[in-house]
Amino acid sequence: MALKDRIAEDNTRVFMNLGHFAEHHYWNGVEIVCVPDEELALKRKNNNVNDISWDNNIREILIHTPLADFPGGEEPEPNTQIMFDRRTMWVRESHHNMGMLDILLSAKDPREL
Repeated sequence: MALKDRIAEDNTRVFMNLGHFAEHHYWNGVEIVCVPDEELALKRKNNNVNDISWDNNIREILIHTPLADFPGGEEPEPNTQIMFDRRTMWVRESHHNMGMLDILLSAKDPREL
């Protein structure tokens, strides 16, 4: 079995398993299975020395979801407005990574404590 096949199998068997890491969320009203990661988005933002856009009134979240199950079947365009879990957010970055989409979202509201 090739390495990329093993990674794809691990993505569905472990990473996107609802019993392990994945959760149900809503993307423009459509239920998707994804792994949200607010901590990684915060680390990416604050550990980047070149980033001067820090603002404590911006909430960011990084989500990982399978491209095959993503609504529309293609990567979302950067700077487009979407509804994620009934909250207005903007797509900042989107990357296709071994059959998975890594999408960085931001919203102009403070993080929840």
